This record gives sequence, C-alpha cells and structure tokens, in this order.
Amino acid sequence: MQRTLTAYQTQSTGFATIVARRPLTPTEEKQHDALAAEASPYLQRLLRTVGWPSDAQIRSALVPLLGGQPELQWCAGQAALQEAATPGDRKQAVRLIDQALIALGGPQRYGTVTKVVGGQVKPLPIDDPAHVDARRAAAGLPPLAQDLTELQAALPPSPAPPGLQRPVVLHQVCESYTSQEALNTPLTTPQRDMLARQADQLVEQDQASRFGQPGARSMAVVDAESTAWLETVLSKFGWPSANRSDPQLAFNAWLLAQHADLTRPLQACVLDLIGQQKSTQLEAQNLAYLTDRVRLAQGQEQLYGTQVTYDDVQGRATPSRLADPLHVNERRARIGLSSIEDYLKLFDRPRP
Repeated sequence: MQRTLTAYQTQSTGFATIVARRPLTPTEEKQHDALAAEASPYLQRLLRTVGWPSDAQIRSALVPLLGGQPELQWCAGQAALQEAATPGDRKQAVRLIDQALIALGGPQRYGTVTKVVGGQVKPLPIDDPAHVDARRAAAGLPPLAQDLTELQAALPPSPAPPGLQRPVVLHQVCESYTSQEALNTPLTTPQRDMLARQADQLVEQDQASRFGQPGARSMAVVDAESTAWLETVLSKFGWPSANRSDPQLAFNAWLLAQHADLTRPLQACVLDLIGQQKSTQLEAQNLAYLTDRVRLAQGQEQLYGTQVTYDDVQGRATPSRLADPLHVNERRARIGLSSIEDYLKLFDRPRP
C-alpha cells in the first residue's frame, strides 16, 4: 500500500511541478488523465476496505492524492474524523471536509480553508458562521479566532512586486479614467493591501450574485458598485497589474472589469492597460478574455473563442462570431489556453 501510494504521489507531484511552470503538452495531459483514471478507483477501494489508515506515513501519501476528487475527499474526511485521536488528526480530518465542500462550490463548515488578502488571513466562506465555533468544539478544535490569530502571526511579509519594466503610456482610450502619474507611480504596501481587501470583497459579491447564492444582491447593483470602484482605482492608482500589486489583486480587478459590460469605454481602457502591463501568463489569458468581450461589443469577431453561446436544445456551447477559426487553437496555445474543443466541453450539459 505504501509503495503504491508513494508511486502515485510522485507522479502527481511531477505533473504539479510542470503545471506550475507551463501548461501540459497533449502527451502529458493524456498521461495525467491516465494516472487519475488508475489512481481514483484504487483510492476508493482502499477507503472502502481499509478505512482511514492508522499509519501516519500512509496518510501523508494519501492526503495529497485526494485533491481534485471532492466526493472522495469528503468521504475520507468523514472517516478520518471518526478515527481521529489527536488534535492534529482532527484538524486534518475537518480540513479534508472543508476542502471538499469548497471544491464542490459550497461554503465550508469549520473554517479551516483560508486565504491571505491584503496581508490578512481570512477564511473562505463558512456555512452558518454564527455556529462555526460550536461545530469546531464538537470536533475537538479551538475557536476559529484562535486559529486565525496563530496563522496571522506566522504569516511572512508579502514580497514587493517587481515593478514596471517600462513606463505605461496614457492613450486616448484612458484619458477620461486615469493619468500618466497614476499609471506609473509605485503603489505602497498599505495601498496594495487596501485595494486587495476591497477587490476581494467585491469579487465575493460578484460571484454570489452570478451564481444565485442565498442572500445575494442583484447583479445590476453589484456590477454598478464594482464599476465605480474600478473608476476610483484607475483615477487614483492606475491599473493594479501583477507587476505593480500582486497576482490575486490583478486577477480580481480584471474579473470586475470583465463584468463591467454597461461601461464599455472602461473595459476598452482596461484592455489597453493590461496589454501594456501584462507580465504573467495569467494576465495574458485575462487579456484574451477581455479582448474577445470588447471586440464582440464593438461588432467585431472574437479572436480566442472565450465568449460562447449555449444551445439549450443540443446541450452544447459554440463560440460567438469567431474570426479565423482554423487558427484559433494556435492563438490560444500561444498564451497557454487549452484547445477550443476542450474549452467548449466545459460548458456541455446532458440533454434532458
């Protein structure tokens, strides 16, 4: 058992190392899929026949393999919680449960899955947060505030962004939104942290409204607030690209701009600024999504096929007005996007 799990873990870690540097090649994708197809039923059989392993080394090899399989991760968490004998065991068990719930698109129960926003440790959304400490106590865990305080104390200082490689030029498309000075003045740490926290809160509202979560406000109200925030940020600070702020803030700001469809000139300005300042592959991909959005709004054909129309009868998605479809995969591959065929499969739903 130990040798099999270690072999799976070694292969899985190898793929994760590659993905951190570049997209998988088609051959590597097939190898990755074959590994998942082989490992998943083995893990299911292991948990069904053995239960949660008592051996710490086996558990350490098993836990990383559960990532990406939320249903299995949930079952493993439940089994681990029943067998937990130490505070560390209990924390590992409820974390597996929380990770599974988050991966399935819901809120977590115990608050063990956190993120760092603007220099502050923050739990991801929690179901019934008023009673989270009661659930934690029942699982033998300390209050959530205690855990967050310990995590905050251990948090290393956030690294300074690398800075612009060349000055940003104020083009006419952005003259009504920002200035040459704002675009090129370095952001201070307090400014970056403040913007990161504000953007994170706006994105949470954005996603809640778009996915129809209970208690979410109307999409129109949320988008108006996000657009007003973007206008203020551009005016005072310029565009918070990854080389001026941090990757998560840059992503959140892009996401809000992507949804600012009622203010097309703002989207066009952001498109120009990302085009000038992109410094990571993710920013290049975000640029592709916004490029397609802006081009379609201007009556042009999109370049990357990121914007789709969905056929409820056929249960399939197709790109909206795609330019030069024969070479779309070449354009997508240059910025690390999957093929258009694989992308469209993400939208497929079984026909009723």
